[in-house]
Amino acid sequence: MLGVLFDLDGTLIDSTDVHLYSFLDALDALGIPRKPGVAERFRREVGKRFLDIVRDIYPELSEEQIKAIRQKKWEFTPRYLDRIRVLPHVYDTLNALHGKYPLALVTSASRRFVQWVFGATNPSLGMYFDAVVSAEDVTRGKPDPEPFLLAAKKLGVNDAVVVGDTDYDRVAAIRAGFSFVHARSIAELSKMLADLSK
Repeated sequence: MLGVLFDLDGTLIDSTDVHLYSFLDALDALGIPRKPGVAERFRREVGKRFLDIVRDIYPELSEEQIKAIRQKKWEFTPRYLDRIRVLPHVYDTLNALHGKYPLALVTSASRRFVQWVFGATNPSLGMYFDAVVSAEDVTRGKPDPEPFLLAAKKLGVNDAVVVGDTDYDRVAAIRAGFSFVHARSIAELSKMLADLSK
């Protein structure tokens, strides 16, 4: 059976501002200077695990400092949850696929954030997924194939179509041996799946 694996940020929802503003608030609260262009750099790297993004932007910081940023970020995140937006065609697509294919959510975000998203969306995106893989479930994040391979294992499928919006998603899908569909084509996903299933 064919499974369908969805990325979260940039594919199903737009939550970049949630992550960015809570990150910037965390830097300010901890007295860590904002580097020039930090917001643009952060936006470019969305799709990777948060800790990996911080390591890339602030390689001089210790692991303790980086984890302190993450902890402080969580304190500020709830104030920005109203900025989460479900992207066009998402509900139509999920309604068309739900019950026909096993569906998994595969995200570089934390399990806590996924639960917040499920609570902030109406209807809840959580009702559509048979499995969820979040940052805590893997040792290597995208573009490593581990998250998608784990999702396929959880669904009990050997083949899958990955729907994502970044090169991290695409490369991870290819490395896992799965097909990839860009999120901008999400409205055409049902037809693509029908063709693949023939």
